Amino acid sequence: MHTRGDAPESAGGRMGDAAARLAEDTAELARREVRAIQDEAVTALRRFGAGGLLLAGAGTCGVLALWAAHETLLRAVESVLPREKAAVALTCAYAGGAAALGMAARNRIRAGAQATAGAMEKEAGQLEQEHAPMRGGEDAGP
Repeated sequence: MHTRGDAPESAGGRMGDAAARLAEDTAELARREVRAIQDEAVTALRRFGAGGLLLAGAGTCGVLALWAAHETLLRAVESVLPREKAAVALTCAYAGGAAALGMAARNRIRAGAQATAGAMEKEAGQLEQEHAPMRGGEDAGP
């Protein structure tokens, strides 16, 4: 015989079983998603690793090409100037080029930062305008 108190306990037991199964299913789904993300990350890192090695090789070749170009230019300037003066002339030319490129890069970065800040301020103003009537409507309530 069932008493009046037995039914809620058995219903509670069924609810507990359902909740436990739901928790297990959710945990399994989360584990699958984490595994999928890990697999994608490993695949991307492998591709990046190969690309990184190729990029390092290209960088090395680029540095060697610049060195060869420098040596060629130095030999050409040495035909007109003594060796020490030729080296000083090239050093000054390189330093001037580096300073000019650095200033141009600084100006570009500043302009980009200012444009981004302006766009963010504009977006913030638009969001404030969109949400301002909602706040006014809430305050004007009963």
